[in-house]
Amino acid sequence: MTSTLIIGATGLLGSEMAKASARNGDSLHVLVRPATSANEARMHPLKELGATVHVGDLDDYDSLVRAVGKVDRVISSVHVGSASEMTLVRAVRDAGVSRYVPSAGFGLDFAAAAPGSIEPLDIKRAVFDAVREADLPYTVIYTNGFFSTWVATLGDLTRFGSSPLPPDEVTLYGDGNVPATFVSEKDIAAVTLRALEDPDAVRSEIRIAQNKITQSAMIELWRRVSGRSPHIKQMSAEELEALIAAVPGLGLLRAFWIRGETALETATPEAGTLYPELRFETIESAFAAMAG
Repeated sequence: MTSTLIIGATGLLGSEMAKASARNGDSLHVLVRPATSANEARMHPLKELGATVHVGDLDDYDSLVRAVGKVDRVISSVHVGSASEMTLVRAVRDAGVSRYVPSAGFGLDFAAAAPGSIEPLDIKRAVFDAVREADLPYTVIYTNGFFSTWVATLGDLTRFGSSPLPPDEVTLYGDGNVPATFVSEKDIAAVTLRALEDPDAVRSEIRIAQNKITQSAMIELWRRVSGRSPHIKQMSAEELEALIAAVPGLGLLRAFWIRGETALETATPEAGTLYPELRFETIESAFAAMAG
């Protein structure tokens, strides 16, 4: 039985990775922080999956080597802001695994996104450079927009974490007619586990470019499905640049809705073409679930 370690298994993406790994018949291992391991509510879903729990931290090299040394494959789904993942790269190199999926890929395709314009993406690039320099058996999955972050907010990243979602008021960026692509966390996990079974995916990059839609069309689709009409505020590209100057992390809004970088065609193979047996959730079906 293949053993797979999920790092970040209590998060939105990591929990889907854990479920997909268990469905795949893997021996599921998870790495959690000490505080998380003591939180019964957060640990219960992982215990239900029969996960072997390792307690450690991305900043604790020894705990990482111990956990990584017990498994065949490692999937990191930590948020880019939580750690640079450099210590994990070193631990994976020293312990040795058959496959490593770094969190560096869970976002924009590096071939489409302009370097130097989004700080979190530059951190991801640095991690990926370290992965390649270490000659690890990686598979990178470029996801573009997550449903939970972008579809639930009607494309307005500033609304993430607010209530209600989808929001009653939304900012429309630029002219609203630049396309972007989106995928559910469950489907990201399905692609990842499928790629881990693919010997041709070693030391390769795969992009998910599904559900192409403009922000205007997304808002209109929500209106049609839910019967609700959010109030729309307009923000020009120039006004967005001023906002990004104050909050650099919002450079993602530029990448999605001004430059259209998630919808650009690149040489990176697309998951739906590589694995035609996979079926992807649509934005319309996600909206139907949100509307209740």
